[in-house]
Amino acid sequence: MPLDPPIIAILTDFGTSDWYVASMKAVIARICPKAKTIDITHQIEPGNIKSAAFVLSQCYSDFPRGTIFLCVVDPGVGSERKPIVHWDGDYHFVAPDNGVLGLLKPDMCRVYEIESHRFQDEHKESNTFHGRDVFAPAAAYLAQGASPNDIGFAMARFAHDGFEFPVVEQLPTHGSVIYFDRFGNGITNLRIAKSSPQPDTVVLNNGLQIPFGKTFSDVQEGEAIAYLGSGGFLEIAINLGNARVSLNLEAESDFQLL
Repeated sequence: MPLDPPIIAILTDFGTSDWYVASMKAVIARICPKAKTIDITHQIEPGNIKSAAFVLSQCYSDFPRGTIFLCVVDPGVGSERKPIVHWDGDYHFVAPDNGVLGLLKPDMCRVYEIESHRFQDEHKESNTFHGRDVFAPAAAYLAQGASPNDIGFAMARFAHDGFEFPVVEQLPTHGSVIYFDRFGNGITNLRIAKSSPQPDTVVLNNGLQIPFGKTFSDVQEGEAIAYLGSGGFLEIAINLGNARVSLNLEAESDFQLL
């Protein structure tokens, strides 16, 4: 059943100091004034598709069925990458086909390539701001009741296969840091399932060994710990500290899980 009012949840790397997000919301308001917009975040590191895919995966299922997700982390804007609508039976996702939807099980959805000429009116499509000229209008028309067929045509599947977020099936195994939250906790690409073997230690590239535990207080204040985060991913933290700073972690920092 369609939401009333419709909800459009927005995820970008645009930040909040410029007008880009405001322009997208203005387009939505012009096309579908009743739509409610919710900001997921606009603080994705510029062009970091993998982080965007992770953040989206962590929160989309918390939204009511029928929500439309507008995801614009698009370092290939203006290139041959395709603008798409992904429909999984519960949610619509409007995004570039560049891996940002890589955690959404593409084999269990319908994918449509957006044909922007079907709905463009006032804006001539720019080469560098498809968030305003392609993706925001597509999301707004979906919120207004259009179907994906009204704004595009069906594709066989994503052109981009996305990224590897493997479930731990054996130890030892290797992983990498993909995202830092505001506390400086390093979230990795490794998922831990009920069937996964119980980890004992994370070994960083510099040889530092970090014990695996259940929560921050399993170690003393200022000490490092690895644990299963709320989203099912292995995380690395400092109890009451900042792991990114204290452990000199960076995005794509590699480690071994024992």
